[in-house]
Amino acid sequence: MNRNNIFLLLASIFFMIAGFALFQVFNQPQQPTIVETPPTIPPPSLAAIPLSDLEGQELLLGDFKQAVLIVNFWAPWCVPCRREVPALIEIQKQFEGQVQILGLALDGIENVQAFAAEHDMNYPSFLAGSRITLYNAVFGNKTGSLPFTVFIDSERKLGYQHTGELSFEEMREKIAELL
Repeated sequence: MNRNNIFLLLASIFFMIAGFALFQVFNQPQQPTIVETPPTIPPPSLAAIPLSDLEGQELLLGDFKQAVLIVNFWAPWCVPCRREVPALIEIQKQFEGQVQILGLALDGIENVQAFAAEHDMNYPSFLAGSRITLYNAVFGNKTGSLPFTVFIDSERKLGYQHTGELSFEEMREKIAELL
């Protein structure tokens, strides 16, 4: 045998032994891997949802004690929102003490104040501003649509969600289910 053949034979034996050793190492029975699921972060309670009114005051949704809260996402430039305002005003009048409407406005403070004054809105509006993502998530407005209305029951649970314009009669019906 010449030198090259001996070298090839030794190299082959070496690689066979190395391959066998690697096979033994990687072919060990695996211990079951325990995967711990991360703790879930509970969504904030509805009572803890912050609201910024048109005077710059910070309130919480929990500050309102009426049996039913109606949270209405709106904007002065939204035509269906504008059509819905008279019904919301009338609901606030008829159910005073039992129902509180809260407007979440998606516009600048000047436009919201002017619209509220022009239409004699008898319920408070709050600026959604940078909290709109929080509000959409908490209240279930998955598409970010306007108008979007949420009815919250006395236990502060979401009772009904509606995308689009609601009539006075539809609002009364939902309130009756929650009172």
